[in-house]
Amino acid sequence: MTARHLSASAARTVIDAAVLEKAPDWPDTRGWQVVSAGQLLVVIEPAWRGGTRNGWRYWVDGSSTWCRRPEPSREKAAVAGLGAWQRRVTAPRS
Repeated sequence: MTARHLSASAARTVIDAAVLEKAPDWPDTRGWQVVSAGQLLVVIEPAWRGGTRNGWRYWVDGSSTWCRRPEPSREKAAVAGLGAWQRRVTAPRS
């Protein structure tokens, strides 16, 4: 996770270079991750309810907060996660 504040254009550059790839522990977790220039931005995992998968949930790396509702696809979870990452790194620091 980027510890410093980024401008909107710098954050956009990081997002434009981001790729969705299988996590190293994919065989065990079925997890995916969004990575840009070797930096982990978003973690995506299947959301389970009642023993069946009901979507994909994400969290921004460096945060312990999951998304509120699962997304229907891992691609949509990646887009939503990148939006959350962008809001986090471009938020004004107090």
